[in-house]
Amino acid sequence: MSVIIAMDDLELPCPNCKGEKHAFVNNKKEPCSKCDGKGVILTALGQTLLHFFKKHS
Repeated sequence: MSVIIAMDDLELPCPNCKGEKHAFVNNKKEPCSKCDGKGVILTALGQTLLHFFKKHS
């Protein structure tokens, strides 16, 4: 039995910066504080998978 996991199952565009990796704070362009400038946030499955890899590496 195999399981197929798509990237959309693991991460979603950041709702704060809408995937742009930056946001404007006081009219100044800065890395988005919600996604740390990555443009994406992990889903619950993505967080679980990341925790698993960190635990077993």
